[in-house]
Amino acid sequence: DPERRTTGHVLRLANGTAVYTAETDLDSGQGRLVRRDPRSLAALADSPTHGIDPHQFLIDTDGSLLLANGGVPTLPETGRLKRDLAAMDPSLVRLDPRDGRLLGQWRLHDPRLSLRHLARAADGRVGIALQAEHDDADTRAAAPLLAVFDGQALRCAEAPRALAGYGGDIAATGSAFCVSAPRAGGVARWSLDGRWIGHTALDEACSLATAQGALWSGGRTQALALPDTAPAATHALAAVRLDNHWVPWAIT
Repeated sequence: DPERRTTGHVLRLANGTAVYTAETDLDSGQGRLVRRDPRSLAALADSPTHGIDPHQFLIDTDGSLLLANGGVPTLPETGRLKRDLAAMDPSLVRLDPRDGRLLGQWRLHDPRLSLRHLARAADGRVGIALQAEHDDADTRAAAPLLAVFDGQALRCAEAPRALAGYGGDIAATGSAFCVSAPRAGGVARWSLDGRWIGHTALDEACSLATAQGALWSGGRTQALALPDTAPAATHALAAVRLDNHWVPWAIT
């Protein structure tokens, strides 16, 4: 649709009956959730995300859909160029995937923290990677990178060090939420209840995924494996420059 722009992520239902896309309506600037036929991609349903700049979303344990509205205003003629950041309105919404009905909406106290990427832990808690959009460079650099949603409340997790205010990706292991911090050169980890664990260095760390009992992160020239019960290991990436995300693929 020439009046729409997709915003970075799609979701395919496990049973293969539908594909969801998050989009921005270029006339209104509002976020839209579109349910599409998985074969033709024809739109089957179209509903609001109750915010702007929708980004990643996932199906929660109760079958509802959790979606991060990044809240950053843009204009169609300038693409992703950010504007009027004082009007930011990021939120996490719970939607009924059948009809798009709003089931809940949560906001952080700081509207300059854009909610971007989501990961659900085995215990049901959801971690959200944050990207700070503060005007002041020091405030932006010291901003939190992780928010934790327990199904009732959304709150930021603190860190004892500055992480440059930019969470690139997020993954959940059995015991931790992990957020890549490419501008701080590594992967930051918190317990599932938001307590700081530590930071592991990796140049331009961004893409995260869990596979074979370890967290894997891709960086500028190396991949980093962080097993739950073993020391970290790095692997050289020859002639490869990774982008923001990757996924594990089982080869049989």
